[in-house]
Amino acid sequence: MASILICYDGSERAAHAIAVTATLFPGAQAHVLNVWEPMERIVARYAALGPYLGEGIGDADTGIEAEATDLAKAGAKLAGDAGLTATAHTAQLRTTVWEAVCSAANELDVDAIVTGTRSLHGVREALSNTLSHALLQHSGRPVLAIPTPATGVAPGQADRAVAARSCALW
Repeated sequence: MASILICYDGSERAAHAIAVTATLFPGAQAHVLNVWEPMERIVARYAALGPYLGEGIGDADTGIEAEATDLAKAGAKLAGDAGLTATAHTAQLRTTVWEAVCSAANELDVDAIVTGTRSLHGVREALSNTLSHALLQHSGRPVLAIPTPATGVAPGQADRAVAARSCALW
């Protein structure tokens, strides 16, 4: 049975990626991952926030991590409802999202990584530093990048033909 890491951020694109994954790999073991960013990193980018948070950064991280866990569980439920054997996982962002995803993929020893896309192409994709682009460039594992569904197609309404046409396996 295939073991797949699915990147999940709660968006419709991520829900669509789960639906397509379930269509392409029925019954697969799905590890649904949400990567969360510690408040300390956010404050480091926006120094003006520091005085307002003070000692509350640790409490904020606890809340952020709990939200990430809830989000990963919601994604795992979607995956389970779609027919995958799913477990929820979170990873704390230390450097970049793609590195957190690759690290989790290595720890879980998955066969492939699945991510949604923002449907950017060419220079816009490269300049936007999308997760799908970074994973395709840096992952040592196969990456399945699921394009944003066509207008009017609700997440989860992809049949095998649509799924096969809408994926790029690298």
